[in-house]
Amino acid sequence: MHSMEDTVQELKDAIIHSPHLASCTGLAVENVQQRMHSIEDTVQKLKEAVKLAIIHSPHLARANANSTGRNDVRNLQLQLQTKLSLPLYTANKLEGDGGGDIYVDLIDANTREVFTSGPESSIKLDVVVLEGDFDKDDEDNWTQEEFENHVVKQREGKRTLLIGDLLVTLKGGVGKLGNLMFTDNSSWNRSKSFRIGLKVASGYCGNARIRQAKTEAFVVREHRGESYKKHYPPASDDDIWRLEKIAKDGKLHKKLCEAGIHKVEDFLLQLFIDSEKLRKILGKSIIPKKWDILVDHAKTCKIDQKLYLYYSDGMRKHGAVFNTNKQLIGLIKDGIFSYSSTYCPREGTWRYNHEKGLG
Repeated sequence: MHSMEDTVQELKDAIIHSPHLASCTGLAVENVQQRMHSIEDTVQKLKEAVKLAIIHSPHLARANANSTGRNDVRNLQLQLQTKLSLPLYTANKLEGDGGGDIYVDLIDANTREVFTSGPESSIKLDVVVLEGDFDKDDEDNWTQEEFENHVVKQREGKRTLLIGDLLVTLKGGVGKLGNLMFTDNSSWNRSKSFRIGLKVASGYCGNARIRQAKTEAFVVREHRGESYKKHYPPASDDDIWRLEKIAKDGKLHKKLCEAGIHKVEDFLLQLFIDSEKLRKILGKSIIPKKWDILVDHAKTCKIDQKLYLYYSDGMRKHGAVFNTNKQLIGLIKDGIFSYSSTYCPREGTWRYNHEKGLG
């Protein structure tokens, strides 16, 4: 189909190349040219009228996009760039992994790059709570209806489930979540877990489809459970149950205490001296995956002093541990470490100055 501009150009060409028109008097040609200018003015006015109609009519805007922009369709998605710091407790601020901020990006799904310009890059987002069983993969193009069907509201008679800054503003396609806290645990809902979801706020990008973002599923515990909270990183004098996979007053905790391992530094010393012995103490309930998590967490503990190990036999069953000043820290008997009676591990000092290690 010819456009208006094509039609005008064809008429011009006809005037120039037609033998009949070329034989016309100059006055006749001038009259035709004046009519052509009038047609051009009309075409320009029609184009401007169509533009105004598109701007003020969402229906025409969609039709125009479908007819002229089929090869330039934007596939935009929201994507969280920060994992949540776990575990989560009611009345505690949501934080990113390591205690940092939580960021969300608007990305072009075709290029995986942040969409930094255009009106979409400065929209507002709603923060909502989702069921933990909304387990669609990032590659899945779920629908708006599927997302909304997994939104969780508060229990009857309870406060709003998530409180704080429930709106996020994108700047250059990047947004930072504000202060957010859960008011209720996740034990009562069907999946026993939640997710945080982000979607375009009402009134923004009404004609554009931007896929929502969601976190991994997580459990929210009551605030009173914080006394059982793990430390990241653990301190050397933390109780042993502050380590991952060691529940306070649980079976593993009791086994370690019975073996004289009460603190994180006790655990690290035994790990250093004889890791296999330590695994035997914990028993078969500590599967390889749990063991790796436990050891990795313990190793994040920062210990200032260097230690030296001396074995009195070739079986590595009996020995002694000294620091850099040759002071006796503790003894190893049958592969089990115990502190010297003169050493105070919490303070890192000796009760009697005359008690030294081997010179």
